[in-house]
Amino acid sequence: MTSLMFGLEISSVPTILSTLERVLHADFKEIQWIMNAYTLACTTVLMATGALADRFGRKRIYVASIVMFGITSLVCGLAQSASVLIVSRFLQGMSGGAMLICQVAVLSHQFQEGRERSKAFGAWGIIFGIGLGFGPIIGGMIVAVANWQWVFLIHAPISIVALGLVLAGVQESRDPHAQRLDVPGIIT
Repeated sequence: MTSLMFGLEISSVPTILSTLERVLHADFKEIQWIMNAYTLACTTVLMATGALADRFGRKRIYVASIVMFGITSLVCGLAQSASVLIVSRFLQGMSGGAMLICQVAVLSHQFQEGRERSKAFGAWGIIFGIGLGFGPIIGGMIVAVANWQWVFLIHAPISIVALGLVLAGVQESRDPHAQRLDVPGIIT
């Protein structure tokens, strides 16, 4: 479910950019930052989150990232200005990136045998691809049925379901040989 949410969030938001421009009175630069803030934040947390998950527990960090993704999605959906949406998209991107890297770490730990591992990563890739591929259609349908806010708000109930599934089905794991965190490296 989290790979679906991540894929949807990347590809459904472009369908509402013209609506955001009109409703939030956003200029071209702000519209670009609504997209870029998510992507930049997502990519900047990958390595640090992987190190944190190895050290403090993959399930623990995964759960925290799902909770944060749900909360930041709510904030995005409730945003009344472009600047609030940009900041909340940045925070959503950070939690989305953390969620993405934890998905891979959890799958790698829980499915270690060749055939079983191949099936797990195959299913993960298909679901992620569905989110990316059908995001524009799903985003457009959401706007047609409800409004632009629901492109973001939809992730809150999905996060709750995903959280329940993770709590019930994911085993906690750590790397017993995890190195100290490279804080200066993370910052730069």
